[in-house]
Amino acid sequence: MTRHTTRRRAPRHLAVLAAAVTALGAAPLALAADGDAGSAVMSWGAGRTGQLGNGALADSHTPVAVSGLTRTGVDQISAGGTSSADAFALARTSTGTVTAWGHNSAGQLGAGSDVDSASPQAVSGLTRIMDVAAGGRHALAVDTAGRAYAWGDDTYGQLGDSRTGADRTLPDRVTGLPEVKQVAAGCDFSLALAQDGTVYSWGRGVDGQLGTGSRATSSTPQQVKGLADVVQIEAGCQDALALLSDGTVKSWGANGDGQLGNSSTASSAVPVDVDWLEGVNDIEAGASTNFARTADGHVWGWGDNQYGQLLEGAEPFAAGAERADRTAPVEIPRLEGVTHLAVGARSAAAVAGDDVLTWGDNSEGQLGDGTTTAGFDAVRAVRSGAAVKGVAVSLGGNTTYAY
Repeated sequence: MTRHTTRRRAPRHLAVLAAAVTALGAAPLALAADGDAGSAVMSWGAGRTGQLGNGALADSHTPVAVSGLTRTGVDQISAGGTSSADAFALARTSTGTVTAWGHNSAGQLGAGSDVDSASPQAVSGLTRIMDVAAGGRHALAVDTAGRAYAWGDDTYGQLGDSRTGADRTLPDRVTGLPEVKQVAAGCDFSLALAQDGTVYSWGRGVDGQLGTGSRATSSTPQQVKGLADVVQIEAGCQDALALLSDGTVKSWGANGDGQLGNSSTASSAVPVDVDWLEGVNDIEAGASTNFARTADGHVWGWGDNQYGQLLEGAEPFAAGAERADRTAPVEIPRLEGVTHLAVGARSAAAVAGDDVLTWGDNSEGQLGDGTTTAGFDAVRAVRSGAAVKGVAVSLGGNTTYAY
């Protein structure tokens, strides 16, 4: 494994703020009309392609219940799409099956058709699934036997089936992989983390997002160069992250917004060190904004900050506030102690106690506070029932989910 011999040390933050909602300033609560829906999975924001999963084709500025899904019955949600015009979502259930809803022009819902669906429907043929990933217009899954599956758009070979250009409306096995334990999907490429800690990639490679040293497209899995002892992978739109067992983070791919976190804006076709991170136990990738959470509860972020995704400054959403992209990780004290993070193209969300925190752009109501005003809010999706255990934000769109 290629490693740099020196790493930059992060500057100490001058103040550490409590992560409790009460310490975050005014935080209006957005209660869904069916806010006593018990343990329903909730969604809010853009809904034009049915990505809210509530049977409607309209945006919602407050949380609504996803039809037929309960938080106790869903273990994971992954939300895809390159914009709100093609967004879709996958839910992995507690019984190991998968449901999908939203945009479906490439068959990314995996139900054998290319018809959009505004409510969850079963992804055909998948059982004992332990991880799912929604990409731009394709999707991935891995089962408990370590077998990876792919379906949807195959323009750049992101289905890993040795061909390009033929969409697939039903899941099929990705061949040429060892046993897999996690998958990740970018806008038009795919990743798989093998049981032995190595990483494989396939799909589009023009920005180096395959991490193989080449920028060529590949319709078959190839091993990412120089990576071993990886415990988690994440994919942005055109970049990727890998968390190593020693608590450090590697990145590769596009870097125009600094999303590789190595103090540059040059893309890389091989993994590079994310500056000065150590003790990391969780990573999260958005379209071009990335987060890392350390074992002691601290959160760091880097990359695109145009919409305040990195929560810098006392009033990051004030008129005329400057929001600089960050090419190296910066600490985000306001998020200290959150238990789950998700970030999309323009907004982000986190679980803090009984609340879902949302921030960033709000042009389609993705903050869930009943407005379309950008800001930082605490959204209480429901008033009773099962606690929120996770959040998801569309990779390239403006829809948020709580499950």
